[in-house]
Amino acid sequence: MLDDLHLFIEIARRKSMSQTAKDLGLNLSTLSRRIQALEEKLAEPLLQRTARGIVLTAKGESLYNELGEQVLALNSQLEQLNDSPAAKEFYLLCPQNIIAGPLMGAVNQFAMANPTLNLHIYPSNANSQLSQKRFDLAIRIGEQQDSSYFQKRLGMIAVKLITKKDAPTSRLILPYSESQLPSGLLNKLKTEYEHISFCFDITIARKMVEAGYGIGLLPMSEICCIDDTSNFSYVDSPHSIPARPIYALWPHSRTPSANAQLLIEQLQTSIANSPSLQGEILGL
Repeated sequence: MLDDLHLFIEIARRKSMSQTAKDLGLNLSTLSRRIQALEEKLAEPLLQRTARGIVLTAKGESLYNELGEQVLALNSQLEQLNDSPAAKEFYLLCPQNIIAGPLMGAVNQFAMANPTLNLHIYPSNANSQLSQKRFDLAIRIGEQQDSSYFQKRLGMIAVKLITKKDAPTSRLILPYSESQLPSGLLNKLKTEYEHISFCFDITIARKMVEAGYGIGLLPMSEICCIDDTSNFSYVDSPHSIPARPIYALWPHSRTPSANAQLLIEQLQTSIANSPSLQGEILGL
């Protein structure tokens, strides 16, 4: 809520949504959603759009006058703390399979370059953790609906159906929940496959495919881990299966902390050298 309150103060200072979005490096739609979320939490409108620009409501004027200077001062202090070289703790949230796999080198490089930093790694892709745990940087796979955090797209991961030779074609191994799939895709898959096994760990799903248990819907970041791909083949699907984006998310300010920025740059370098993280379909 503090982040959204800070955005409101910035809008109130400029009397313009579009100028605030431009100055803070945000999409206008993202800024609008975050102000709407703040208004819903406070149960009162704070802004009105007019031909002359933004006008504060009585509640908005009161909030700005009472808290404006304090919120700006607190945000400035948070930015200084985030950029302080004396920071000794760094909290990273990330999917286990991608960090332990293709991005492990970047994490190791970051840790080695910061020997005085205590690194805390929480391996999960669950967005619920963002509100439940402290973090300096979170790596997330898939479209991010929560606009409460600042984000940057780092790469893309293509997803394909894959099977081992002679594996049963009537069973689908699915490591995604319905909310992680395009709308309506799960129902289409249910009509196409007699059996669907849900496995909410992508690495385990890949190992089941390697064992010949069935056809798996796997990302390229896991398919690249299959040792002998000559025994496997892709399965054509009549359904559109879009690639999944890789995002870096961080709290508090539009620019990440110095340590978070360093890790982001190292992750970007690794992704640039990894075809499986650039939306490419790997050859088998």
